Amino acid sequence: MAETLPTFLVIYQYVPDMEQRRTESRPAHIAWLKERAEAGRLILAGATLDPVDSAVLIVRGEDILAVRRMLLDDPYAAANLIVGVTVRPMGVAVGA
Repeated sequence: MAETLPTFLVIYQYVPDMEQRRTESRPAHIAWLKERAEAGRLILAGATLDPVDSAVLIVRGEDILAVRRMLLDDPYAAANLIVGVTVRPMGVAVGA
C-alpha cells in the first residue's frame, strides 16, 4: 500500500556541529530510518557531507501533515538536532 502513496521531499537543516552532536542519537535515528524503509515509507535518506548541516529524505505519506507527524518521531527531532524542516510534494519521473 505504501508504494501507492504520494511522494514527498524532506529537507532537514541541522544544528551547528551536527557531526559531533549527533553521536549519541545516531544509532536510534538510523534504526528509525530503517523501520520507515521496511514499512515502505522511506525511499532514500542521507546527510550532506563537509559540512554535515542538512539531510534529504524521500518519503511516502498520505499528505504533508502525515509526513510532518511521522518526522516528529525521528530521534534527531527528540534530541533537538533539527532546526528546520521543509516538506514538499514531488512527482517521481524515474525511480521507485
